[in-house]
Amino acid sequence: MLPNKKLIASIVVVFSFALLAAQDEGKLPSGPKVGALLPSSFESFNINGPAKGRPHCLICQFGLSPSVLIFAKEPAEGKDAAFNDLVKNLDDAMTEFDFRSFSVGVVILSPDAQDSTNNAETDVKKLIDEAVKREKLVERLKKRAEPLKNVIVACLPEAPKKFDINPKADVTILFYERMKMTDSWAFGAGQMQEKDVEAIVKRVKEALPIKAKKG
Repeated sequence: MLPNKKLIASIVVVFSFALLAAQDEGKLPSGPKVGALLPSSFESFNINGPAKGRPHCLICQFGLSPSVLIFAKEPAEGKDAAFNDLVKNLDDAMTEFDFRSFSVGVVILSPDAQDSTNNAETDVKKLIDEAVKREKLVERLKKRAEPLKNVIVACLPEAPKKFDINPKADVTILFYERMKMTDSWAFGAGQMQEKDVEAIVKRVKEALPIKAKKG
C-alpha cells in the first residue's frame, strides 16, 4: 500500500521546522529579535561622516531607511580579515543603491572609548589615562574609516543595554527598516568566515532597491 500523500507532506513539514529550530539553536543570540522594533536611540562618538568628531545618534540619522548597524569589539590587527571584508563589501554595496535609501554604521565597542559624557570618574590621573587611551583609539579607528566612502564608524565603551548585545559576541549585525528588525547575525571570537560575509551581503542586497540607471 502506498503511503498517504497527506501523511508524507506532514512529515516533511515537521522535519523542516525541526531543522530550522536546530539551526536557530546553533546561532549565537545577540541583539533585538527579528520582527521587533529597535528598543531606543543612542549616541556614539562618530569618527567620520556628517557628525565627525562628536557624539551623534546613528539611528536618528538613518531614519526609516533600510539600514545595517554593526556592534563590534575592536578587532585585533591581523585577525580582522572577515570583519574588514564585511565592512568593505557593505560600503561598496552602498554605491549600487540610492545612498539616501541605505545606510550602514559600525559601532566599535571598547573600554578605551570612555570619556566625560559616559564616565563619572573624578580621579585626575585616571582621567588623563583615559584621555590618552581614547585618543589612541580614535586614531586607530580613523585609519579604519579612511578607505570607507559611505559607512560611518563610531565608538562606545559598551553596547546600549536595551539592545541586548551578547557579551560573548565579537560582532553583532542588525539589519532593519522602518525601525523594525529584518534580520540579524552574531559571531563569537574568530567565528565569522568569508562564507558568512558573502551570505550577509547577499541577504542585504536582495532586500534593497536597485539604483535607477541614468539615461
